Amino acid sequence: MSNRYRHIRLKEQISINKIYSFHYNELNKDYVYLGEQHNFWEFLYVDKGEVEITTDFSTFHLKQGDMVFYTPNEFHSLRCNRKTPPNIFIISFDCQSSAMRFFSHKMLRLGNDERLLLSQLIEEGNKLFVMPIVGPHAHPPKKPKHPLTRKEKPEFGAEQMIKIYLEALLIRLIRNNREQTPKPKLSSITKEKGDRELVRRIVDYLEAHMSDHPPLDRLCAEFALSKTQLRAIFREHTGCGITEYVGRLRIERAKQHIREETSNVTEIAEQLGYSSIHYFSRQFKKATGMTPSEYLKTMKAQM
Repeated sequence: MSNRYRHIRLKEQISINKIYSFHYNELNKDYVYLGEQHNFWEFLYVDKGEVEITTDFSTFHLKQGDMVFYTPNEFHSLRCNRKTPPNIFIISFDCQSSAMRFFSHKMLRLGNDERLLLSQLIEEGNKLFVMPIVGPHAHPPKKPKHPLTRKEKPEFGAEQMIKIYLEALLIRLIRNNREQTPKPKLSSITKEKGDRELVRRIVDYLEAHMSDHPPLDRLCAEFALSKTQLRAIFREHTGCGITEYVGRLRIERAKQHIREETSNVTEIAEQLGYSSIHYFSRQFKKATGMTPSEYLKTMKAQM
């Protein structure tokens, strides 16, 4: 009976079944990583700030939104710019697919769609792995200080979703950077309302006015949206409400100021619009599990 039905066996042009590392790092502005090499692929994505990467073949200056790939057995080192403490995301993995040659010695800039896939990949990683905030060591020990470890009860399908998102990200990067097709521009604000670009603009505005605590009415006027529309589109694309998102932004900005060591805790609390240093410390510990001073000690220990 089954012979009556014609089928097509699906091909896999990129297939990944082994992951060696998966971590999000918040680095000190003076951080230097002397380097390593290993017999599997790795990419590094800059989520915030800037880093300088040196490999066997070139030196790359990466800014927010940039990604660099290391081929198997390619030496690579990292240096921060001593000005801005960067946040980076690193995955190393095994892939024998011939299509991976496209990424050899290459730096790429991610678009909105690729960044979305990357954020989904990180989200699934948080569901599967125990991922402390760590920085690589200047002299890596023989055994990793924080080996990749599954959670005791990971969410159903998390491993497969990581495989899917990682393969999809690599496929999209190859497609987009081969074709180089110009993307059509949005013609009006009406089209933007249903797009991630609008949310990006709202986030940029919130970052620029973080200490002002912009009320919802001002945001509605700024982006020509009703309160219902604003709340709905923001939650759809960020997974949380505006107040919660601003709270996260303030903590991330606080962590950056602490790593820069240009302001003390009282000054940071004032700059970010907290009503008191005590309230700031409570919110910081609630979000990170550490007081501001404990966080600074942790960052210094990485150097």
